[in-house]
Amino acid sequence: MGLKMKRLRRREAKIFLLWGVMAVTSFATLARAEEASVEALKAGIEGVYVLQEWHRNGEVLRPPLIDGRAVLLNNRLMHIVHDRAQEPDTTTIAGYATYILEAGKFSYSYEALTVITKTADGTSVSEKLPWEGLRTFAASIENNEIHFRATNGPQEFRFNADGVSYSDGTQMRVYRRVTDK
Repeated sequence: MGLKMKRLRRREAKIFLLWGVMAVTSFATLARAEEASVEALKAGIEGVYVLQEWHRNGEVLRPPLIDGRAVLLNNRLMHIVHDRAQEPDTTTIAGYATYILEAGKFSYSYEALTVITKTADGTSVSEKLPWEGLRTFAASIENNEIHFRATNGPQEFRFNADGVSYSDGTQMRVYRRVTDK
């Protein structure tokens, strides 16, 4: 074997070794990033929220016409909303759900939901869940916002330092994050 051939093989061996080290390092970094991303998602969504606006039917409703709270904590979601926009008719919605965070994925499922509607004709109560099973979202972090986009529908959550918005394609609710400051 000539000197040129030995140098070429050594160079190829170094390149192969370098690619191997890069692949192992990249895989280890990716694994840490996925674990960290779940923690980043959790840190970015958990908290207490106050309903600020409800966009529906071309109107922007604000307290005191609408009022609500939502809490996301330890894989649990609880919320209550009072809708007084059509007084004397009123609606109160209260529910709780379980959510699951995974790398690149958010899912939740209602355990209970109660809708109480009061009208001049009387009061009605519905405990029908809005859907059965898990609703799944693709999770991403873009421009300092956490986005959850439904994998099978128009629903979307957008979390940022100030709060969260939820849209189902026809209406949107905007919540402010409650802080200790």
